[in-house]
Amino acid sequence: MPAPQGNKNAETWTLEEVKELFQEALELSLNDDYDFIGEIARELRMDRHIFNYLSEKYPEFKSIHNEILSNLEAGCFFHTKKGKIKEGTGIVNLKSNYKWTDRQELNIPGGINLHFDKSDAKL
Repeated sequence: MPAPQGNKNAETWTLEEVKELFQEALELSLNDDYDFIGEIARELRMDRHIFNYLSEKYPEFKSIHNEILSNLEAGCFFHTKKGKIKEGTGIVNLKSNYKWTDRQELNIPGGINLHFDKSDAKL
């Protein structure tokens, strides 16, 4: 079924446009000014989620998307280590956007059931 007449939400991304976008974002990710994909998206006047959407729609760009994120993650760590950005800001960025966790955080799939009986208690 075709889209309704006057539909302004039709897909407009061509393969060439996606390639250009990802190449530009990749170049920007190597720049010292960016630590988060949202900063690159703002520079390009895009929503940051467009990179996820387009890398799913065009899987051939998934590796470039991952490279962009890796560059930004490494840049954030480096900038935090060198004091270019505040330590707290760097930690929040790495934990929120790159899935970093504290060493003492443990995620155990499933669950653990503990059962305590009164006879187990030492009085």
